[in-house]
Amino acid sequence: MNALTDPCCLPGALDFTFDNGVAGLLRQAPLFSHLADDLLAQLATQATRRTLARGELLFVEGDDADRVYLLLDGSVQFFVTDGQGRRLVNAVARAGAMPGLVSYIDCMAQECGCVSDEAALLLEFGRDMLCRFFGSVDGLPSCPRVRGELMFRLVGIIRQLTKQTRQLALMDVYTRVRLLFERMSVEEGGVCMLRKPLTQQDIADMIGASREMVARILKELVFGGYIRQENRRIIIERPLPENF
Repeated sequence: MNALTDPCCLPGALDFTFDNGVAGLLRQAPLFSHLADDLLAQLATQATRRTLARGELLFVEGDDADRVYLLLDGSVQFFVTDGQGRRLVNAVARAGAMPGLVSYIDCMAQECGCVSDEAALLLEFGRDMLCRFFGSVDGLPSCPRVRGELMFRLVGIIRQLTKQTRQLALMDVYTRVRLLFERMSVEEGGVCMLRKPLTQQDIADMIGASREMVARILKELVFGGYIRQENRRIIIERPLPENF
């Protein structure tokens, strides 16, 4: 029995508009990249639509890994905590990302938490449903090419975490602030600014530092004429120095 013949995989489980945008995101997802358009459409009807308000949790560290998600719109943060309220943001993901994929693959508990960075729309795929859809016992497609793509995706995650570990262990707080600003800077109307409003605590969470240290650095950057704040956005007046 497969996705075409299993009655559990027939359309109707979800009132969802399957358009070119959704199809494109499904086609880019490593779990589903091998599927034809008709199967992608059936898969979308079997998913659960999830909407998150800004700051709403999708899952927390230790949750069961019995489902995986596809982010259609908005953005989410992956984070870890120390049990005392301090948080480190591992990554920010946007449309096309698959929150929960790592834990879904190895069937272990979620290794981090996931919270919406802004209003977000996702599709949720339960393991039981994907087991029926793919005709597999682990909810993963048997296609060797897809499993190879999953391996490369995991390698990319390992490389990103290695880079982050290097920054936390070997770079001072100012350098981490500078690199964050470089990654998040955009030009709007001829003005260079961070692409979204960030509080001092947001910045601290994203670079693994205290809010007090971030506040001191921002104060010095404002005094030096490197940045200014306008309507809660950080405006970059001139390139930040390598060292400060």
